[in-house]
Amino acid sequence: MLNNGVINGQLASVLARFRHVNTIAIVDGPFPSYPDVETVDLALIMGVPTVPNVLDAILPLLDITGLYLANEFSEKVDAKIVSEYKSHYSKIPITLIPHEEFKLKVKQTLAIIHTGDSVPYSSVILRSG
Repeated sequence: MLNNGVINGQLASVLARFRHVNTIAIVDGPFPSYPDVETVDLALIMGVPTVPNVLDAILPLLDITGLYLANEFSEKVDAKIVSEYKSHYSKIPITLIPHEEFKLKVKQTLAIIHTGDSVPYSSVILRSG
């Protein structure tokens, strides 16, 4: 029995299959679902878990070379919240893209990790080495 690290079986499986040039999306609660992309639904209630909660759990396990973020996150969300969220991935190169393009990129990911995050545009896409 696993007693530390990622103990969610479906999430652990996705992380084990996350390889070179793959992407994984970690999305907020209201983000749309895509039937053709595997979804790991971690949402419990609105606000739990957050995108940073999931990032803190999985980033130490992965070789990430980049992160996609919607322009609208910095444009439409309070600067203090944006700064706090970005502190969780400050060492990863960020590519800013329009939210509509972001949604198209999510359709091409290995998997979507659905959180209960209530902060709009807080979703990220992680890119492997």
